[in-house]
Order: sequence, then structure tokens, then C-alpha cells
Amino acid sequence: MARISQVAITGTSPAAASTVAGATQIGLGEARYLTIVATLVGATGGTLDVYLQTSFDGGTTWYDFAHFPQLAAGAASSVRVWHLSREQVQSTLTTIGSGTSPALAANTVVNYWGDQVRALYVAGASTSAGAAVNIKLAAFYA
Repeated sequence: MARISQVAITGTSPAAASTVAGATQIGLGEARYLTIVATLVGATGGTLDVYLQTSFDGGTTWYDFAHFPQLAAGAASSVRVWHLSREQVQSTLTTIGSGTSPALAANTVVNYWGDQVRALYVAGASTSAGAAVNIKLAAFYA
């Protein structure tokens, strides 16, 4: 019988120009499908990039797998949705980053994920206050 689990990554982006990793969610490695629903708001004073990163080795190494569109300073709340399937074959090479050096292009997702997922926030120059981030992950197991 199929089962579904839901987890949330919530927090606030950095209040100054910096790159900060958010909390980790675990238990997604065996999911066949993953739906990502993110509610994002622009930070005050600077741009904001929000990435999702995944780990295949218990949280030692992190790799980009989603990069939401960059948010302008003070951008209004927006909701973004992606649905991923392990059955969908990715046939092109894609540049990704690791750790706190992300490199995945904005508005891009790659079709892989490990057991752990975290958000990575990159606040741009002139950022003076963080923004609320709410990312919900629904994992579908067959």
C-alpha cells in the first residue's frame, strides 16, 4: 500500500548579506515522488536566493537539487510548486553546487534527492531584514 509523508522546512532567511543553511528534514530517500510547495517572500533591502539541497551520506555532504527564482528586495509573497518523480529520466548534465557554495541556476530543479533535505538561503548585498520561508515537502512511497 502506498503511503504519504509530509514535512516542512520553515524559518527566516538571513538578516544581512550571507549564506545560511536551514534545518534538516530526514526520511525522504525511499520516496518515489516528491512534491515541493514553497511560499517565499523577498527579504528587506537585498535579493534572496533559496535553494533546496540534499544529502546522500547522512548530512556530511550537501548538493543542490532545487533553486527557486531569485526574489527581489521586498518581493511580495509567491507560491512555487514542483513535482518530481524518480521514474523521470534526466538526460542532460546540470551544474550544481555543494555545501554553502550553491551553483544551480535559478528556477531549476534536478530530478534526484537523498534521505535528507535542507534549505540554503543566500541573502544579497544590502539585506537588512530576513524573510519568512515556508517549504512543504510531500513524499509519496509506493
